[in-house]
Amino acid sequence: MKQIIYIVSAGTQSIEVWKLLYTGQMELIQNIYTECNEGQPITISKKKNKLYIGIRPKFKILIYDILCNGKLKKKGEVIIPHSPNYLLTDHKENFLFCSYYHANCFSVSNIDNQGIPSEPIQYFNNILGCHAAKIDISNQLILVTSLLKNRIYLFELNKKNIYPLNLLKYFNCLEKSGPRHIIYHNNKNYAYSINELNGTIDVWKINIIQKSIINIQNISLIHSECNNKKFWSADIHITSCNNYLYASDRLHHTITIFKILSNYKLDLINQINTVKQPKSFTIDYNSQYLIVAGQASNTVIVYNISKKNGLLNQLYEYSVGNNPTWIITHQIL
Repeated sequence: MKQIIYIVSAGTQSIEVWKLLYTGQMELIQNIYTECNEGQPITISKKKNKLYIGIRPKFKILIYDILCNGKLKKKGEVIIPHSPNYLLTDHKENFLFCSYYHANCFSVSNIDNQGIPSEPIQYFNNILGCHAAKIDISNQLILVTSLLKNRIYLFELNKKNIYPLNLLKYFNCLEKSGPRHIIYHNNKNYAYSINELNGTIDVWKINIIQKSIINIQNISLIHSECNNKKFWSADIHITSCNNYLYASDRLHHTITIFKILSNYKLDLINQINTVKQPKSFTIDYNSQYLIVAGQASNTVIVYNISKKNGLLNQLYEYSVGNNPTWIITHQIL
């Protein structure tokens, strides 16, 4: 089994391909350029071995084949109408979803058998500050964040329909919270959303039958004694064992560590200083390493994750391209 780390650097308009070794060390094996455009969101089609990246100012999604060694080879491209902010496939990889923060909308594209997405076939407008999306473990319900309206929109996916996505309802978050990214519990019907503007995490219980979500907790990323009450919170991930949740804040340059309790609520364990502006981070498939990219430091740090308590121990730091905006892990069997 190989683990590959893909790092997008908007400033150098590149994708770096790194091999993650069992020791936590990383080796750079490829550096490719995104056609004189800033790379932004990436996502991976595991079944079809494709990497999708949204670029700007020429608004496109570039499609790359993932080769057996993890390196990338361009396969194609598709035009999109606006600057892309987040990419997501459904679990069966029949559809590609894209959010457009500045255009306040969300789109759906078909993915063919070769892994090539169509131009968008369906749009949803007036989702102010449409930031990110996640689909639940049943592959039925999609949550979409509206950062500027403090809402989470709930969509239902039905691939039998010509237009596969149906907007059901929306749910309000706290005023001026700014819901940004979402992560699902790996086994249960719970979701966790990070709020960019007030530095908190919301815990949501999902009811598949009633097609609804209920907020059961709102918890701060920052210790209560912290005097700086401004936030620029960014990314959120869960270990595969479902024991620990991690969240980053770009203003405080921190990663906060939470324990996931038996009732799926969160308990803050610790907070560490990390790279400058940790916009994006990833956890490897074994939940042994957390790798975080610093937008302002132009470095990535590899941490070891303690299986005993989830705490992070810094192992290695590497220089990467200018303004790393996205980092993701891929497993090659």
